[in-house]
Amino acid sequence: MNEDQFENLEPTIKSNNKTKASFDKSPEIAGKIAGTIGTGRNAKNSLIYLTIRWAFISGTIISILVVCNNWLFRTNEKVPDFTSDIINTWSIVIPVITLALGYAFGKSEK
Repeated sequence: MNEDQFENLEPTIKSNNKTKASFDKSPEIAGKIAGTIGTGRNAKNSLIYLTIRWAFISGTIISILVVCNNWLFRTNEKVPDFTSDIINTWSIVIPVITLALGYAFGKSEK
């Protein structure tokens, strides 16, 4: 290209005319999340409920796995001592549950 071709070019700006709504997440995903946890005040309470529920479920599953590990894989001990392992597991789970309950009952609303 020679220099004459560049002098005749004018800058153009293309606009896509997209609104803010078109950049939002799809309503299908938002609908699934709202269907799971609810909306507004219900969403706050259901997140607390889900946190407590999954903390209990995970603590129970880990405790069962600790008991199975001690009974099945520690055959050299006459009486397996798994209480300290279970105490260590629940020492992690209980503060999570306490935090969720403290948030649920301690939040102040005006």
